[in-house]
Amino acid sequence: MQITVIAGIPITSFPFPYKYLIGVGFYFYIKSQISKDENIIAKLEYFLFLPALLYTILRTYWYINLHTGINKNIFLNVYKTGFFVYNEFVYLIFNLLLLFFAIRFLKRTSTQIKGFNTARKNWRWLLKFSYVFMAITIVNLLHQSIMSLTGLQDNGQLYLIILVMNTIYIYWVGLETLTKSKFLFNSFSLKQKNTEQQQPINPFAQKLEHYIKTEEVFTNKNLKVADLAYLLETTEKELSSYIHESFNMSFSDYINQHRVEKVKELLISENQNIYTLIAIAESAGFSSKSSFNTVFKKVTGITPTQYKVMHKK
Repeated sequence: MQITVIAGIPITSFPFPYKYLIGVGFYFYIKSQISKDENIIAKLEYFLFLPALLYTILRTYWYINLHTGINKNIFLNVYKTGFFVYNEFVYLIFNLLLLFFAIRFLKRTSTQIKGFNTARKNWRWLLKFSYVFMAITIVNLLHQSIMSLTGLQDNGQLYLIILVMNTIYIYWVGLETLTKSKFLFNSFSLKQKNTEQQQPINPFAQKLEHYIKTEEVFTNKNLKVADLAYLLETTEKELSSYIHESFNMSFSDYINQHRVEKVKELLISENQNIYTLIAIAESAGFSSKSSFNTVFKKVTGITPTQYKVMHKK
């Protein structure tokens, strides 16, 4: 059997620990989606790179023995011990465990993601992406188990099946990366528990809350970022940055979210039957029926009519 070489050295002998880096890399990728300010990644988690390091040292030792002529049959001798078969099981199970913890992390934090409905949608996409990766890993593990139990480790046709499946998965990942890059590279923030007790009072935040919750400036359908910035005695840029950093959303999304909350409040009030939906929407600050319906469904996932029926007394 011919072995592909680089400068006369077989590729298979190079000390690549990539198999032990796949799961670790994915696990850290998922956790890195949360803003660095949250300190999500614990220092002890960096020990997850230890298997890759140990495997690299082992492979380097074999590599030196092979290419210095100390033991030209070292890879063959190791192969005969069954090490490479056991190693396949070890790295697949290791990756599977990391995927399990990555998915558990995604599910636990899904309700804590701060921001508009789009942010939560992106987070759910990451969860779907993780489930597909886990399914592929499980299939690889089953494939390896069948080949080991039947003694067909060297069967090229069976190996080709899993190779094709993995190739399809890699192309799918590439396609998703190109078409949905906004889902792949984000920085999410988590809602803080007992924020008032943990953090000192922010005068700017207090003023913003006053104008939003007390004055309800969002009911002005012509409200612009410049108008609110003027009331808060700040610049448009600083206000937009504060809203994005604090709530992970744009100014328009922030205002629309409060308008939707106002509509929801009016829809279940005692006088809700007196007014039409469009009248309620306008009183909350929406300028048109179409924009109202679109924004309401974007925030709540249902239409205003459905919400009204669900909360009908």
